[in-house]
Amino acid sequence: MNKSYKKDTILKLLSGMSSEKEIRKYLNRFSSDDYRFAVIKVGGAVIQNDLDNLVSSLAFLNEVGLKPIIVHGGGPKLSEELKRKNISFFFKDGQRVTSKEVLDVAFEVFSGENKKIISALIDKGVNAIPVIGNLFKCNIDNKELGFVGEIKETNSDEIKEIINSGGIPVVAPVGHTEDKQLVNINGDKATLALAQEITPDKVIFLSEIGGIFDETNKLISNINIKDDYDRLMNKDWLHSGMKLKLQQIKLLLDILPSHSSVSITKPLHLNRELFTDAGFGTLVKAGHQIDKYQNLDHEQETIITSILESSFKGKLINRYFENNKKEFYLSSCNRASIVISHNQNIAYMDKFAVINSARGEGLGNAMWNKMLSDHKQVFWRSRTNNAINNFYKDVCDGFQKYDEWSIFWIGINDLNKLTKCIDYAVKQPATINYE
Repeated sequence: MNKSYKKDTILKLLSGMSSEKEIRKYLNRFSSDDYRFAVIKVGGAVIQNDLDNLVSSLAFLNEVGLKPIIVHGGGPKLSEELKRKNISFFFKDGQRVTSKEVLDVAFEVFSGENKKIISALIDKGVNAIPVIGNLFKCNIDNKELGFVGEIKETNSDEIKEIINSGGIPVVAPVGHTEDKQLVNINGDKATLALAQEITPDKVIFLSEIGGIFDETNKLISNINIKDDYDRLMNKDWLHSGMKLKLQQIKLLLDILPSHSSVSITKPLHLNRELFTDAGFGTLVKAGHQIDKYQNLDHEQETIITSILESSFKGKLINRYFENNKKEFYLSSCNRASIVISHNQNIAYMDKFAVINSARGEGLGNAMWNKMLSDHKQVFWRSRTNNAINNFYKDVCDGFQKYDEWSIFWIGINDLNKLTKCIDYAVKQPATINYE
């Protein structure tokens, strides 16, 4: 079976999750990344409890020619083995104190977990190659932790060679010191070090939980570090393990290119997270600065016009910017905008636009959250065939459907005020002309 035929087959299978056009967009983007496609961290619990879904998802990527770098943990299995052998162990500051006895068992366990992944992938026709102990050069900085390495140097040449020869590297969290002493490495830190060296398009953490959840146990689908990080870190419900993970993700995004992102998802949902705008898990982006303007200069008008016309696939009316009762939100990357009208006592969202190439990055959610932080009451309308109406239905407090338009609102509880808002929205003239 040739590669193009395989890719067409995979596209048909994926089409149940989203449109073929959307999937092709991501395939084309990732295909140009070579070895920089993705670093995927596999939690130890996943290897024990969800290996089949993990291997199926990774084999799927291999079928379309995408070669991720796999880094795995093994903490749960190591604890299990240490208890079975009656070897005492404990943790300090979230890291396992590693005596010589613990280290010997750790190397045995990590090698075994690595082999388990390798064997399962080979059974699926994937050319998986083990990488154990020779990738990370470390120092032992904290003697109290025993044989725990802090990564000082990452030799990515072997990784690149494996991928360039058609293989998928599977990396164990083991390093060595200058004098060739093996050391235990935190799996997340190994992932961060490798990502810093490789600068991948995507970094993905696969876990049994599959994301970050809020205080109501609802999945947080998008996190914009610029806008959300400080607020989330001050929340009591963000437990210590996930708080540490978010801290490490921020450190990673601080050093990666601005287009890079980090996802937390389950093995079962890996391909949905990669190939659809909606995703399935928590997507974390460094984010873009979002500025608000009461008045625009000519360049800003031109940029917002381009965003609106690209997003709505039509022509903006000539005198759109002459109404001085508008405010404008514009992302620093010039790919998303929101226009608010203040002709009513309650804010009317006249336009919400994200250009196609920026969809799926969390930029739209960041814009939306910024706007809502300024306006607790807002209403808007959308054509009944608008592709994002499902999003609007999820976030609104209520909506009224008409022949051509659906009117949505948030925070408006007074019936008289709501009636006036709906009447206003319905009567607004169209500001985008479609040819």
